[in-house]
Amino acid sequence: MLRIGKKLRAIALLGLACAGGISAPAATPIADGWSADPEAQFLLDVNVRRLRLGDGVRAYETPEGTCIIFGDFLTALDVPMKIDLAAKKASGWAFKEQNRIVVDASSGVATYGQNTEKLARGTVRETPEGWCVDSAALARWFGIGIKANTGASALILESEAKLPVELAVERERRAAQIKPAKFDLKSLPQVKLPYRMWRAPALDFVVSAGVTYRANDGVRVDRSTSIYAAGEVARMSYDAKLSTNAKGVPSTLRLRAYRSDPDAGLLGPLKATHFGFGDVAGLDSGLGGSGASGRGAVVTNRPLFNPTAFDKTRFEGDLPAGWEAELYRNGELLAFARPTAGSRYVFDDVQLLYGENQVSIVLYGPQGQIRTREEMINVGQDNVPAGKTWYWAGVNQPGRDVVAFHNSPDALTLPKAQAAVSVEHGIDDRTSVATIARAMLIEDERVTFVEGSVRRSIGPALVEAGVAWESGGGRAAHAQVLAKFGKINVSGEALVASNFHLQGQQLRRTVKDFKLAVDTPLRIGRSVVPAHADVRLIKQADNSSQLEAAARLSTTIRRFNLATDVRYRRQFLAHGPSPPGAVEVALIGSGGIGNVRLRGFGSMEVAPQARFRSAELSAYWSASEHVDWEGALAYDAGAKRARARVSHIRRFDSMALAVTGEAATDGSVAVGFNLNFSLDPSHGFGLSRQPLAAAGAVRARVYRDRNDNGVRDNSEPFEKGALITTGTRITEKPTDERGAVLVGGLATFTPVAVGIDPSSLADPNLVPRKALQVVVPRPGVPAEVEIGLVGGGEIEGAIIKSGGLGFEGLKLELLDEAGKIVATAETDYDGYYLFERVPYGRYSVRVSAESATAAKILPSLNASAEVNEDRSVARMGSIQVTKIPSVASAN
Repeated sequence: MLRIGKKLRAIALLGLACAGGISAPAATPIADGWSADPEAQFLLDVNVRRLRLGDGVRAYETPEGTCIIFGDFLTALDVPMKIDLAAKKASGWAFKEQNRIVVDASSGVATYGQNTEKLARGTVRETPEGWCVDSAALARWFGIGIKANTGASALILESEAKLPVELAVERERRAAQIKPAKFDLKSLPQVKLPYRMWRAPALDFVVSAGVTYRANDGVRVDRSTSIYAAGEVARMSYDAKLSTNAKGVPSTLRLRAYRSDPDAGLLGPLKATHFGFGDVAGLDSGLGGSGASGRGAVVTNRPLFNPTAFDKTRFEGDLPAGWEAELYRNGELLAFARPTAGSRYVFDDVQLLYGENQVSIVLYGPQGQIRTREEMINVGQDNVPAGKTWYWAGVNQPGRDVVAFHNSPDALTLPKAQAAVSVEHGIDDRTSVATIARAMLIEDERVTFVEGSVRRSIGPALVEAGVAWESGGGRAAHAQVLAKFGKINVSGEALVASNFHLQGQQLRRTVKDFKLAVDTPLRIGRSVVPAHADVRLIKQADNSSQLEAAARLSTTIRRFNLATDVRYRRQFLAHGPSPPGAVEVALIGSGGIGNVRLRGFGSMEVAPQARFRSAELSAYWSASEHVDWEGALAYDAGAKRARARVSHIRRFDSMALAVTGEAATDGSVAVGFNLNFSLDPSHGFGLSRQPLAAAGAVRARVYRDRNDNGVRDNSEPFEKGALITTGTRITEKPTDERGAVLVGGLATFTPVAVGIDPSSLADPNLVPRKALQVVVPRPGVPAEVEIGLVGGGEIEGAIIKSGGLGFEGLKLELLDEAGKIVATAETDYDGYYLFERVPYGRYSVRVSAESATAAKILPSLNASAEVNEDRSVARMGSIQVTKIPSVASAN
């Protein structure tokens, strides 16, 4: 409960005036006998619907009615207007930039929107607090209803559409309510999504076509399509990706059938977390093998989200034409990628830090789509648990699709086939051992490998050492360390190979490779900038060597993520003079200004010759909820070619369409379109612009459960306009007249709590019977979640000490009849607490274990209350805590 005394608010506003925040000249009375009397001043609460805005406004009664201090009014509504009392003029705009407002008291004219009016006598009065404007004039200028009730100390605002300040307050409240869950999701109600023998696939389509004119080769027509499908067959998930080339001829087809279970409940005694057939990834151990995807099969009981390498990992996924991908680690922008020839994004050798690595891959589509893949990788803490054994077994042909239309360029440098079995075992909490047996067909030679490694946590460091042998007599050894000393992350690696196929390469190599990397935050002024530096020395068998070094600075300035990357490379030849070193600099930036999202990239060579390479800057502007514009400028110094691109994007409920025009300095001109939509088979193949096949989805239906039986009866109405929450995300689209909404783009095979935003409900007395329900989304199969609304109320009281004083800062827990925690609250300075929107039922209140221990009191309060239709507010009165009994010690 928010309690701010009106005297305190008046003092605060007076402080602003004294500090210069509100200019206050002496009062200038109008010749009608009225003058501002501070003793007759009112302080009014500003209310719009169920919200109270700001800290109130000051007002006076005048012969015309009620005037409002203009500066207070603008502050409460957060309106960008400026008052120049010296010039007797105020200007700015209200709610929309089109609604310009100019009030010129010196000339006696007010302009608002397309309207102009003369200021009537008494409309603007000068007071010690600044301009005091008649409330009726404010209502005309701002286009809203304004009712001043000095008797009730309230200023009531009325508007058909929600005001921007309302939406901002609602967003803040939702953000405060939706926080990362600290409770076990398994304790919440689970929504089961059983597998079926057959589910028709959800389909995501990306269709592009265009016409290009070049002076040297004339007109060319391009057309390409990407189709992603996901469904179920034989109680397994399946997905498929079909892509065509620029002529519309199929170029790649990837197929996969699989099952994934984070709880390791697959294949009976194997207790697998995942098994699959078709397009599967290989096993990359850092010494042998390739992690590239290709046709094959795999089974494992490893955690679904866990790197196979020591301090690096690899990310690969589908990326249709026209899309772009950004890679972030712990909020730091690391890399940027465009689609490969096979319509994929690939981030190789992503450096991991000791401890938690929150990795985010953000995909940007041509129609403004934003998809995010997030993974938490904990290096050092996520070793194999003591006494547990993890295994991985698989076979695949890297770079080769299940149905191959042609040979992939990537496949030429990869093994023709590979098979591997890996076993890891946790000896204790800090130590694990692993062994890998592998066979590969490299060109026409069959090569077998055996690897062994030991991993151990030592203080703030994780150390691994391993050796490998291959059938041709080659051998390799490596050692790695990953450590964190204070805020400094250190990674070191040494590798020695003799006549060995490293990572499935076609040629045997004899090499020594040493790497050292350091990551640390640097404080520059008031800013903290993540910094990275690494150095690498490679020594070949012929005594030649190569030295590489790199440094990267990343920072976030307001809404911009910026990264600068400097790289140095020099070769030292065994014979003859060595070429000079090369220095390259790259800049990456991503951020937003207002509704405009900006992204830029530039690179240049500093040595041995200073020259500019390329640059690109793009801007994406959200003109409205459904219409966007994008513009881009790019220059390629090597080709001496500049180009400009403009795109118009329109998003419908069923699809998104982008029309693009591009021109270049070489005389080429192009125009084309990109169409994106999905088909939902569970509801008659309805169209949707949300991704349904490539991500998880939830279809929620909200209704009023009037008889509280947990099931919707035919007579019970649906709830329109409710906003659904999935984890920390709130849907943009509310429920329709059938109480339903489809939420797409969810992470697959990751539990997520689904709930409802109570502030979006039209009736403040309605609450969901089940506050949260947990689903595990699967691609292409929307999970059906029923949310029944029941009546609710409030439970309030006060916690006091033995002397009767209020107990401030205690964390309280509200328990239902089953003993589950359904809500939490904290006591105010006077011990007061309030649980809002509590469903009907009987509850008990206790002190949290953390607060009870800190305060040396017993958690139990022996207090219960019931909320029902007849008693919507349960007042528990004052409850005295009990101190923990102390045991006297005997001498």
